[in-house]
Amino acid sequence: MDLLQLIQEIKQLSDNEAQQYAASHGVQLSVKQIQQLRPLLDEVSLSWLFTGIPSVFLEKVSSVIGYEQTMLYLDQYKLQ
Repeated sequence: MDLLQLIQEIKQLSDNEAQQYAASHGVQLSVKQIQQLRPLLDEVSLSWLFTGIPSVFLEKVSSVIGYEQTMLYLDQYKLQ
């Protein structure tokens, strides 16, 4: 499954389903956090696979879930 397909599938999940999906992958998010993160899905770009995740995007994520949790998940999934 490619990244765009995964994002599309996540966008179609209810908030509770998205929360369960994230938890099944070791990411603990509240429903409120999921609701705040949803608009950011439209900003994700495949080019980030080559260029890395822009710091502006990471700041947006950090503002929702906190810096420590953001860094934890980036390290956990080797995204940075």
